[in-house]
Amino acid sequence: MKIKCILCSLLVWISVENHTQAQIKTPNTETLKAFSSSKTYIVLEDVMFSDFNINIEEAAQQHWKITPFEIISLRQFENQCKIPQASFLMVVIGEYTGGFAKNTAFNMLTLMMGHKSGDVNKMPEILSIPLSYYLPDGDEEDYGYKLGGILEGLQYAVKNILPQKITMTNFKAIFNNYSAEVKTKELWVTKNDLSLSVNTLEKIKSIYPYKVTITSEQAIQQAIDEKQNNVAFLHKVGNSNVHNATCFKLIINCADGKLLYGDYHSISTKEPNGLLPKDFKALQ
Repeated sequence: MKIKCILCSLLVWISVENHTQAQIKTPNTETLKAFSSSKTYIVLEDVMFSDFNINIEEAAQQHWKITPFEIISLRQFENQCKIPQASFLMVVIGEYTGGFAKNTAFNMLTLMMGHKSGDVNKMPEILSIPLSYYLPDGDEEDYGYKLGGILEGLQYAVKNILPQKITMTNFKAIFNNYSAEVKTKELWVTKNDLSLSVNTLEKIKSIYPYKVTITSEQAIQQAIDEKQNNVAFLHKVGNSNVHNATCFKLIINCADGKLLYGDYHSISTKEPNGLLPKDFKALQ
């Protein structure tokens, strides 16, 4: 069983750009303060062959430093979630409100505070990051190898981004403030992260004359675990087999989880699943 939740917030730049009626919703000061003094319960999924369950204990031991934590089962969560002073990190089936990625569901890594009602949709949401598309009858993207880096990115956002006053006019500057740093790093990607037009180093080099390495999932995990300061990795979520699918792209620094670049596009014949030429142009 997976818990379903309607999510309003995300790393906001990818949910409001080009949607002038969208609302920017971020946790208030009281929620962030409560989280900072909380114990975080990391909730295992109650499903077989969970990428999250297989990788989360090792990833959390190495990368979750912002609060004390304990790993619990979904059954334990049903009682603990009624404690308002506790925080929870878990995978839910998330759907966005409004017109963005409408009628599609994601496996979302969600950080939230407890609520006395025990209703997951009333629990104050701090931040949610998509891990993969939710496909009950199909193969979902692997994300376990980069889970440690995603944890680092989530903590970076909580400490450095969410405390800022985010408006419709400044969100792009805040969230992509460090995109120029990408070219000072080695950008590590897998073959599956790239669209056809930039799926070789030769094609990339004609657009982006900086260091890019097409490598394995295992190498990226090692760079994350070793906190290699000269390496940034791509967290891409996209599925061409999903109708009206959206491709999310997030570049994270391996050393500290610093969020360097974020964008999205609607998957189409013109703009297929994966990193696009326009992404490399935006990083220059």
